[in-house]
Amino acid sequence: MHVSILIIWMVIHILFNQLNPVVINDEAAMAQTGIEFYSNFPGLLGFDHGSKAFVMLLSVLLPIGLYIHFKELKIFRLKNTIALVAGCSGFTLYGLSLMLQAVTVEYAFNLYRTTEDTVAHSFAVLLYDWAMLEGGLSVSMYILANLCLSRWVMIHSIGLFSFNSFKKIGIFGCIVGAIQIIGSFLAWFFLMQAKQNMHDFNEAIGLLFTIWIAMISFQMIRGKITIKEDRSRIL
Repeated sequence: MHVSILIIWMVIHILFNQLNPVVINDEAAMAQTGIEFYSNFPGLLGFDHGSKAFVMLLSVLLPIGLYIHFKELKIFRLKNTIALVAGCSGFTLYGLSLMLQAVTVEYAFNLYRTTEDTVAHSFAVLLYDWAMLEGGLSVSMYILANLCLSRWVMIHSIGLFSFNSFKKIGIFGCIVGAIQIIGSFLAWFFLMQAKQNMHDFNEAIGLLFTIWIAMISFQMIRGKITIKEDRSRIL
């Protein structure tokens, strides 16, 4: 579900942008152009972020599932618990951040669309700019979520690396987690300067994270992740 929802929305936005291209006016601010455009499509961004928030909250089952698979390993118990807390916290923060952004931008669009008051229009534009373009509170929550998720990925990837049949997934997960940590700290550094120039880089990392989730999920569904056969080789 996690992977499919994200892919579906990627396809929807690609098709939507092809059918409804944005006309960028050099004289108008980006926030003004954006709110005028999306105000004509009420509910689009709200449903996008809202459905992603739902699937992120549902994805809490992933760290819980991996925790259950590793819970019998006494030597891995502390790391397993840390990974469980980090993974659940990360997905929860991500979901709450998306919910906050969905509610905020839809409120801004509705306010801009339903009133002719100049002050209300200016407030709606500033709210959209702060919540969606500048990130506001939500980007800080994204960064915290990614830091938590990167630790979850790395810890459980180390556990998976101990299985001979999952060494490649373990190595891939450690690389993804390490890049996530670097990207998150860099994003936080630039955010303090009111810049979001790390957004595209972190989105690319998010795709790698999604691939790791897909790989782990398929193995869990197929019942391939088990400690019974490789118990003696676990660190």
